[in-house]
Amino acid sequence: MSPAISGAPLLIFFLTLSLHISFPTAVHLPTKVPSFLPGDNSPPTEKYWFSRLPNTPLPKALRDTLQPGYYPSVIRDFSNGEKISVDARQKYGKNYNGADNHKKAAKSALPDSTIFYLYNDLHPGKKMKLLFTNSGTKVGFLPRRVAESIPFSSDKFPEILKYFSLQVNSKEAEIINDEIGYCESPNMEGEEKYCATSLESLIDFNVARLGQNVQVLSTEPGKKQEYTVSAKAEMRGEHKAAVCHKIRYPYAVHYCHVIEGTEVYVVPLIASDGAEVKEVTVCHLNTSAWSPDHMAFEVLKIKPGPAVCHFLATDSTLIWVPKKDQDMTP
Repeated sequence: MSPAISGAPLLIFFLTLSLHISFPTAVHLPTKVPSFLPGDNSPPTEKYWFSRLPNTPLPKALRDTLQPGYYPSVIRDFSNGEKISVDARQKYGKNYNGADNHKKAAKSALPDSTIFYLYNDLHPGKKMKLLFTNSGTKVGFLPRRVAESIPFSSDKFPEILKYFSLQVNSKEAEIINDEIGYCESPNMEGEEKYCATSLESLIDFNVARLGQNVQVLSTEPGKKQEYTVSAKAEMRGEHKAAVCHKIRYPYAVHYCHVIEGTEVYVVPLIASDGAEVKEVTVCHLNTSAWSPDHMAFEVLKIKPGPAVCHFLATDSTLIWVPKKDQDMTP
């Protein structure tokens, strides 16, 4: 795949920004969910997590999307408070209509923040201005049987709008169309991707590729300030990882992909206010196939090729990595 092809899909970073659009009307599905186990009111999806991943705690970002005993509400303000991936919208280069607008939004929203940094800068003493946020998730998972009954493809777009009682020229319809198009975009070379429309399908995708002995990492929220790398970063996953981030949709949908040449680190940081945190950073070791128009090159003032890293900016992005056997929690 030639790096000169601007329409070629790029690596997707999961650095995310808030996009606030309000839609007041709510649409609700039927309420009561039958329990699979008598006397147990836990959501069926939570049971499935622990049946497939008995040694992996359910991350808070996912647990918050489950409502015991009830279907989650499907709400029309699904873009309010949700986060949008900066580079996901640039992945088509100049052929993607929204790429320039999202690039401008990213630069204006974080004008003095470290969006990208070079791999060689990941060392103790490095200072960066960072913002780690809570996604404020407003939409929850549907049980698989419900999610699979709802169309999720561009050729079923009219049916999707009818299902959610949306007008074709509405902002919500535009967002749905963009996100489905994003899920259906061609894979880049060395990438395997999938949009999971239920927690069960999210689990199945990652277990099939990484096994059941996994760790799921996410960001710890913290205010925007200067952070200093306080010690050596710890690599997780041994050069193998799956990254899943939540897209804007009326119910929870996660875009997951496995990309070659990716390393994941947990980085100890000390904030300017004295707070000590450990945050997750993702490093892409070979950027030679990326479009020269990618924002990472503009920010870092480099050409395609060098290894580039970024922190996860919100808890709505999850990194799945395999654990070593000795790290298993009984």
